[in-house]
Amino acid sequence: MTDNSVKGLNDMESFWNNDRTQSLIGAAVLVIVSMLSVYLLAQNEAAWTPQLSLIAGLFLLDIVCFFLTTSAWVERSRTRLLLVLWVEAAAILALYFLVSISWVAILGIIWIVQVTEAFNIRATSWLLTGAAVIFSASQIYHWSDSSLLMAITASITLSLFHLFAVIAAYRAKREQELRQETAALNRELLATRELLTEHSRQTERLRIARDLHDLLGHHLTAQILQLEVATHITEGAGKQKVEQALALGKLLLSDLRTAVSELREDEPINFRDAVEKLVFGLPGVEFELNFNSTLGEMHQAETLLRCTREALTNVLRHSGASRCRISFDSDDHCYRLEIRDNGHCRDTIVPGNGLKGIKERIEEAGGKVSWHIDSGFVLEIRIPIDRNETPECRAA
Repeated sequence: MTDNSVKGLNDMESFWNNDRTQSLIGAAVLVIVSMLSVYLLAQNEAAWTPQLSLIAGLFLLDIVCFFLTTSAWVERSRTRLLLVLWVEAAAILALYFLVSISWVAILGIIWIVQVTEAFNIRATSWLLTGAAVIFSASQIYHWSDSSLLMAITASITLSLFHLFAVIAAYRAKREQELRQETAALNRELLATRELLTEHSRQTERLRIARDLHDLLGHHLTAQILQLEVATHITEGAGKQKVEQALALGKLLLSDLRTAVSELREDEPINFRDAVEKLVFGLPGVEFELNFNSTLGEMHQAETLLRCTREALTNVLRHSGASRCRISFDSDDHCYRLEIRDNGHCRDTIVPGNGLKGIKERIEEAGGKVSWHIDSGFVLEIRIPIDRNETPECRAA
C-alpha cells in the first residue's frame, strides 16, 4: 500500500471519528426532521395556528439544546450539561404527544446517544427504558382509536432503534477508549525503552570501570611493586631502564584511575527524548517541549514519565485542548515539571483516578503536586533532587 493510500485511509478514519463530524450530522438530521414535520403539519391545517407555533418553537429548542451540549460553555460544567439535556428531553417529550408523526422518535434516538456521553451504562439503561416507554405511550395516545396495531408496531420498532443506537454508541466509545489506551501504552513502552537504554548504557559503563579497576589496575599495581623491588637490586645501565619502566607503570596506573573515575561518573538522563517518544503521534494536540534541566536518577525519570503519561491522557480525554506545553527545569532543591494546556476546564476540578494516581506517585517520591486553572488546566509537579531535601522541595 502506497504512502498516499495510507494517508487517505488515516484522513478518512479521522473524519469519521471526529466529534465535529458527529455533531454536524446530528444537527443536519434534527433540522431536516424538524422542518419536514412542521411542513407536513402545516399542510393539514387551513392556517397557521398557535399550536403550530408551539411545535415549531419546541423543535427549535431541541436543536439549540443539541448545539449547546457540544459547546465549550456546557463542557466546562456538568451541571450545565445535565440542565441542557433535561430541557432537551422535556422538549422531545412534549413533541411526542403534540406530533403524531412516528419519525419524531429520531429526536429521542439522538438524545439517547448524547446521554451515553454523560452517564454510565447503568444510568443510560434506565433512561433508555424510560424513553422507550414514553414513546410507546405517545404512540398509543395518537393511534389507539384508529389503529392500535400501528401504534404497537411503531413503538416496538422505534424502541429497538433506541436500543441499537445506545449499543452502537457504547461500542464506538469503548473501541475509541481501547485504541487510545493501546496507543498510550505503546508510546509509554517506547519512552520507557529509551530510559532503559540509557540505564543499560550507564550500567555497562560501570561494569567496564569495575573490570578495569579490579583486573588491569590490580596487575599494574603488582607490576609497579615488582619494579620497585627491581630498582633496589639492579645496578648499572639496567637500573636506569627499570626506573623508566617504573615511571611509565605509575603513569599508566594514574591514567587508568582517571579513566575509571570518568566511567563511574553518572551521565545525566535525557528525559526530553523519553517525553518526545511519549507525545509523538498524539492526534489533535500541538505539543511544545521546554526542557532546561536533566535528571540524575532512573527512578525519578520513571516516576515523572508515568505521571506525564497520565497527565497527557487527561488532556486528550477531558480537556479538548489544541495545544499543550510541557516544561521541565530545576532549582537548588527540586525538579519541576509543568504540563499546561489550553483546553476547556470546568469551574470546579474534581480529582479523578488519574490525578489521584499522580499525587500518590509523587508523594511517595517525597514531592508535591498542585493544579489550577489559568486559560486551561495547569498541572505542576515537584520532586526533590535529593530525598533528604524533601521538606525544602514541598515548601517551594
